[in-house]
Amino acid sequence: MLCIAKRVLGRIASLVLVLFGVTVLTFAYTSLSPVDAAYALAVRRYTRPTERQVAVVRSELGMDRPLVRQYGAWAVRALHGDFGNSYNTGQPIIKELAASLMPTMFLAFLASSFSLLITIPLGILAAARKGGLFDKSVYVFGIICMSVPNYWIGFLLLLLFAVHIPLFSILGAERIRDFVLPSLALAIPSAAAEIRVFRSSLVDAYAADFVLYARSRGISERVIAGMVSRLALPPLVTIMAQTFGFMMAGGAMVEFVFSIPGLGTMLITALNARDTITINACVLVIAAIFVLVNFLADIVNAMLNPSYDKKGGCYDAEFAS
Repeated sequence: MLCIAKRVLGRIASLVLVLFGVTVLTFAYTSLSPVDAAYALAVRRYTRPTERQVAVVRSELGMDRPLVRQYGAWAVRALHGDFGNSYNTGQPIIKELAASLMPTMFLAFLASSFSLLITIPLGILAAARKGGLFDKSVYVFGIICMSVPNYWIGFLLLLLFAVHIPLFSILGAERIRDFVLPSLALAIPSAAAEIRVFRSSLVDAYAADFVLYARSRGISERVIAGMVSRLALPPLVTIMAQTFGFMMAGGAMVEFVFSIPGLGTMLITALNARDTITINACVLVIAAIFVLVNFLADIVNAMLNPSYDKKGGCYDAEFAS
């Protein structure tokens, strides 16, 4: 248990460093961008601003101070949950994040659920029919789906199930059914990658020596399948955690296609408006969710790991890495 506690603390420390690095890089990139946020805000305020008016706006935003001081002031406020007011709307960013985060989180959870429902049965069947027609068909399906942008899949789903077969509405995100098509648009490319990982893990697990030993002892195939599945789950858990994080940011175009007022739409709007302070907040939230989900996946993999060293009280490094 002590080893597991040290492992968890080490992961938490590394996550804090990752978030720190993300905020530094994001703040630096937005600050060094050739696009002047102060000028963009002055244009919205004065239409044709003079240099003096732009300088006044820059002073109000604190952009006339050294970059390190700007980052320090922003980081202190962010640690207290204050991301400031949006340059574009003038509203507190924390309120806009609260309103935008829930649709994106629900979309990502629903897409992950659809992806899991597709991945597990197809992965098991492909592994059971290794080298067969079904396995090759799943492989070709995966290559095609991974090569197609998710927003293009969203357009096809809208065309089929909202125009030709009007089962779903074209715009809006007021009901649960409105999230079905965008969730599928995110889930299909993700499932294509996850199927290959899960299938390969199952094939490797069935080739292990303990499977041959278990069969020689007369252990039922159902029990063996349970052991093999447990051994094959950690890679699937890892890639699903990564794809969930990618859905939080990579789903921006899908949200835009389906007019979902989520975090991705908020980020795109901020980019178009040169709203750098909102961009920093959005990237920080997305990065925090990404590293948190991967941290939880690491804990789940540690629980699923069958190679537990009882003598040392630690997980085998081969499986824990």
